[in-house]
Amino acid sequence: MDSRRFTGKEGQLISADEALLITAPFQKREREIMSRGENYVKAEFFGIHTFNELIRSHGDDCVGFRMYYGLSDEEEDTLDTKAELGRRAVRPTSRLVLVPVDADGNDLIRSAQMGGLKDMPTQKKVMKGGPLCPSQC
Repeated sequence: MDSRRFTGKEGQLISADEALLITAPFQKREREIMSRGENYVKAEFFGIHTFNELIRSHGDDCVGFRMYYGLSDEEEDTLDTKAELGRRAVRPTSRLVLVPVDADGNDLIRSAQMGGLKDMPTQKKVMKGGPLCPSQC
């Protein structure tokens, strides 16, 4: 990590119009993603109470979050054809994993698989599994 410290003010607020310019190209790829046999995820929702609980569990060390992109095999109702309607299918699904970060830019949780050392504690919490849009929200 470089010598820059995080302050909790990283990121920027943008207008809804700017957000649409960024999200629209991805949303146009829905058919392409579905044709690969993956679930299309437009967005994922995370509740404020869960965020607050995560922040409290890490105390004052948490100045922000790093969001890792992930892929999880998940069951989803198939809607591809009338014959498949209502059957369940397991498909790769894009997911976010939100990890608290300290002022030095370190993840407050480490595991061997997330780039940490094997002997570091892994009992601290991270967040995942918000309802997916468009299917659940």
